Amino acid sequence: MSLNSIKGFKELDKFRCENNVNLRCRKTGLFLRHSEPIEGAMLFLVLEDGSLVEMAAHQLEETFEIVPSAKRK
Repeated sequence: MSLNSIKGFKELDKFRCENNVNLRCRKTGLFLRHSEPIEGAMLFLVLEDGSLVEMAAHQLEETFEIVPSAKRK
């Protein structure tokens, strides 16, 4: 499982649902709540504390780690 193939918010949501996973920010340890729908390769991600992270889709792998949804605490 890799985040490298994700190019936009629709692919990110599909990836999370199909694989039953969530993403955790490597820097803060906060989980991704949802992504905002925008066009292009930029992502607007809302973390569980309400903070907004703006990044290019190719940066997902270095910024977030994949965590099985069942192990989320």
